[in-house]
Amino acid sequence: MIVKLTQHLIDHGLATYATARRVELVSDERNGLYVELRDTNKTEGTYYLRYKVASKTCHTRIGRTSEMSLADARKKVMALKLEIGNGTHSNATKVVKKGDMLMNDLWAEYYEFAKSTKRSFKRDEQLWRLRIQPRFGHLKLSAVNVRQIQTMMMDIRKEGLSGASADHHGQLLRRMGNLAVKWGYLDVNFARGIQLYHEFNEVNNMPSNEQFQKLIHVLNTDDNRPICQLVLFLLSTGCRLNEALSAQWKNISLSRRILTVPHDSSKSKRPRHIVLNDAALNILEQIDRKDSDIYVFTNSKTQKRFVNVFKPWSRIRAKAGLDSFRLHDCRHYYSTSALENGATLHEVSQLLGHADSRMTEKRYSHLSNSTMLTAANSVSDKLSKFMVINPDADRSNAAA
Repeated sequence: MIVKLTQHLIDHGLATYATARRVELVSDERNGLYVELRDTNKTEGTYYLRYKVASKTCHTRIGRTSEMSLADARKKVMALKLEIGNGTHSNATKVVKKGDMLMNDLWAEYYEFAKSTKRSFKRDEQLWRLRIQPRFGHLKLSAVNVRQIQTMMMDIRKEGLSGASADHHGQLLRRMGNLAVKWGYLDVNFARGIQLYHEFNEVNNMPSNEQFQKLIHVLNTDDNRPICQLVLFLLSTGCRLNEALSAQWKNISLSRRILTVPHDSSKSKRPRHIVLNDAALNILEQIDRKDSDIYVFTNSKTQKRFVNVFKPWSRIRAKAGLDSFRLHDCRHYYSTSALENGATLHEVSQLLGHADSRMTEKRYSHLSNSTMLTAANSVSDKLSKFMVINPDADRSNAAA
């Protein structure tokens, strides 16, 4: 973006231009000076000089806008251009090649990017720190290849971890490689072509009808009413745990029977609406709002919303004899029940708030057999009016 660079813009106007992950404010003087802005810090930028050496575009960092004035940056530009013209500047004789960046440096940029775009960036940090960084951190981008990544994934399997865990490591490296290409550090992604395991490792923790009845009995009678009400709400709505924990009364419309999840609490980063059925409304009516008029599920002792509920939940599920039943399994129970009672995969996808319906199909397609059987039987009923019931008897009559 070409702009008229002024000291006033540097001091007060940078934030108005920081509308993307990375923005270049190029001086209208066309002298190679530009200010790079990053969305991680919208109030200051970095001065750079762009120039060419041996037909290669080079960039030299001059300094932060908070550390030097625009006038000083322009003086530095003139001095650098003089060095480049005389052949005394380092880049006049040496051009940095693509791929020379270290993986550690790429990770530093990737992590800053992930923190602003991914909710699971902490998981990425763990994958990098424990297994990827010790193998690849010291290498140049050009030195990393598919064989090395595939070997790491096989070693992860040898550790006893699942194929899905190995895939997470490979997928992180592939994302880093894609961004390296996008950012101009590589021509080809070093992880392009890796083979994933695509291992099906989903755990089926669905209780039997008898076990479920016992769980409901415990939830209706246990003394820890706030946690029991939270679990009953999860079972009644299929919402995610974080969506329930961050639910506020102001986002509930009893007349429309809707709980609105704001974009900052939604996994898809888009607002979504959770349908409140009769069971969910009944649970909300039981909650004593004197503890807090802000959050729905509040700790009566602290008057603050719950953050970690796994300890009381572990006690409750053990009391019900369901030691392996996770809170997230409430969501699976909700969707499974809906499918078994005739809901379509599309309807369940909408109820669960999946951004991509393929996620619903992958997870629950095998549970919609009863619905498909009903549809198939409707065709059977029509055909039976015309089809021969006893083909052997019919053939013998025809022969006679």
